[in-house]
Amino acid sequence: MERVKKLLNELMKEIEIDETIKLRIVPMKQKVASLSFKTRVLRLNRKAVEVLNDEEIRYILTHELIHFKIKDINHGSSFLCELEKHYSLEEAYNFEVEIIGKLLEGYKSQLLKTV
Repeated sequence: MERVKKLLNELMKEIEIDETIKLRIVPMKQKVASLSFKTRVLRLNRKAVEVLNDEEIRYILTHELIHFKIKDINHGSSFLCELEKHYSLEEAYNFEVEIIGKLLEGYKSQLLKTV
């Protein structure tokens, strides 16, 4: 949890977000992360914290913080323009494929343990 909070604080400075954003690491069945503009809470999937490396978590946090910065949940041109300040679109795509793969593998392992 502390490593994720540290990453979040570093990224907030880097992305130039001056608001207070609360971090919650919670179990999530279908999402890697979510955010609420109203409560300024960023929720991160507990499984992601368990199976992803710091660079992958950094990507997820950057992705979510960009939504906060531009005040939009969509992945339109303003989102992509801001994302490209931190990652090329190819890098972003590769991170997303890797993250999804690791999470699916983690859930598969967990499911097989229960059988």
